[in-house]
Amino acid sequence: MNYSDKIILALDNENIEDNISLIKELVPPINILKIGPISFLPNGRDLVEAIKKTDASVMFDFKFFDIPNTITESLRFLFDLNTKIFTIHCLSGPKAISAVVKKIDELHSEIINSLDTKQNIIKPEVFGVTILTSFDNNELASIGLTGSIQDNVLRLVENSVKAGIDGIVCSGEEVEVIRKNFGDKVKILVPGVRLNSSDDDQKRVVTPREAFSLGADYIVLGRTLTSYENKVERYDKIIKSLA
Repeated sequence: MNYSDKIILALDNENIEDNISLIKELVPPINILKIGPISFLPNGRDLVEAIKKTDASVMFDFKFFDIPNTITESLRFLFDLNTKIFTIHCLSGPKAISAVVKKIDELHSEIINSLDTKQNIIKPEVFGVTILTSFDNNELASIGLTGSIQDNVLRLVENSVKAGIDGIVCSGEEVEVIRKNFGDKVKILVPGVRLNSSDDDQKRVVTPREAFSLGADYIVLGRTLTSYENKVERYDKIIKSLA
């Protein structure tokens, strides 16, 4: 398996120079970069320019949770950023998800038809965030959701798949049951991956090897990679752990 197309590097630094350093050090071998509010909001233009200098694609991870019109009117910029994955929260509902999927299809066709020459324009895939990996059952109950995390994840996945979503973001603990219930109807992306156990804000974590063995299509590497001084050596160790 070519893990360079399956592993996503999280750019989660507020400082633009730290993000650029990660890009220079780890792209390649990593080909997909995750950007979210921490890295994008203070340095959006500079971060976009740094990414454009590479051949990397982007996971734009803002977990949109809004009315359908607000989300769909925010999507054109994805095509300026070589976006591979765009995240929306499953709790935004099937109506919003189906509207986003439709709008991305329309924008993709519009952009391709406007070009004089044929170019490989990536169509962003829509991935739905289920229950955040920082949640446990107590946290879930505190916001009024009944049932277990697994129950809620499966319900959200079912509604999202019916709405036409491309992929699901979930913890490693839910990968196997999603595969069992939905097969290959949906791709699975797992954040909160740790090579070693750690005491931090992620509660439902697995190792990279466990995530892929359970059926994940993508994993996100954050602090378990970026907190190490020799990041290339650390990445090699992670790759070896997958053998």
